[in-house]
Amino acid sequence: MKYGLLLLGEHAPDRLLELARFAEKHDFQHLWYADEKFYRDPYVSLTYVARHTDRIRLATCVTDPYTRHPALTAMAIASLDEVSGGRAVLGIGAGSSGLRALNLSQTKPVIALREAVALIRRMWAGETVEMQGEVIAMHGGELNFRARQDIPITIATSGRQILRLAGEVADSVMLGDIASPRVITAALAEVQCGAERVGRSLADVKVFSRANLILSDNPAAARAPMRPWIAGGLWHMYGKWDYYLNYSPDWDERFGAIKQFIERQGGKPRNVGDLGLIAPYTDLISDDLVRDAALAGTVDEVARQIVEIAALGLDEITLYPMPLEGQTLESVLERFVGEVLPAVWQLQKELSGSIH
Repeated sequence: MKYGLLLLGEHAPDRLLELARFAEKHDFQHLWYADEKFYRDPYVSLTYVARHTDRIRLATCVTDPYTRHPALTAMAIASLDEVSGGRAVLGIGAGSSGLRALNLSQTKPVIALREAVALIRRMWAGETVEMQGEVIAMHGGELNFRARQDIPITIATSGRQILRLAGEVADSVMLGDIASPRVITAALAEVQCGAERVGRSLADVKVFSRANLILSDNPAAARAPMRPWIAGGLWHMYGKWDYYLNYSPDWDERFGAIKQFIERQGGKPRNVGDLGLIAPYTDLISDDLVRDAALAGTVDEVARQIVEIAALGLDEITLYPMPLEGQTLESVLERFVGEVLPAVWQLQKELSGSIH
């Protein structure tokens, strides 16, 4: 199993570089940098990291086809790829951050992503692009420098339709906030469905699972920060809760107080900073929902969860560390590297021995 590190743009450049170097030293495959509005710009930040690292791949997690025209995304990622010596990865998804503030709407996201990926690849191939799609248009545009044509494209999502799209057109898929076997299995079925639709197989698509990492010797303390995170997702997806792979029809009754809050508040959360607004209702989020979305618990609990999901054939687990009071990002990552990973290897060794 390989691992990646996801960070928000909350870190000053030198602090970001410290974390990137830690990840590279410990053989993390990717540094995923969020295109979260209105934090630091991911392309500027990743370029800075590129000039001071050697191996780690540098990726957006994720940009979208609305707040930046895909042609500008093609230009930015190709520029990052050039600066980094071929280490860039485009992480793209339907997006939500900043749309309301920018007076933009998330129009036909599946179509927008399909058109964006097609346009981006055509530009990397050196074409002069003439395109009038349902969402994306370009008339006679081209890159004025040579780009690598096979820069990897990762589509990030937890929704069924975009999981299928990823199976059709992406080099890899990132399963967003999906961390337990029951939801990963359901997500993989959707990716496979999309892949088979165009004559591919699931083996043709690398699969990454993105999960928050919270470690504590107190399981309840580890799970507590995930409850507003999950409730915030319910807020964002209100009216379309069947989007979730673990959706149950009893959610309408079970989360009645959350529904009332959303209807009073109106709109959608603007960014992760709004999660505090829904905090009073987070006791409704059960442990099983936390486990579906995150690696949150003791070292032993997290190690066992990783072993379970690694057995499903994932290529990478992308970690977003969430330090508790008294912890730092480094202390969480050091404990992951120094305690969780050895526990994972030991469990896998024991399982392998029991099979034989």
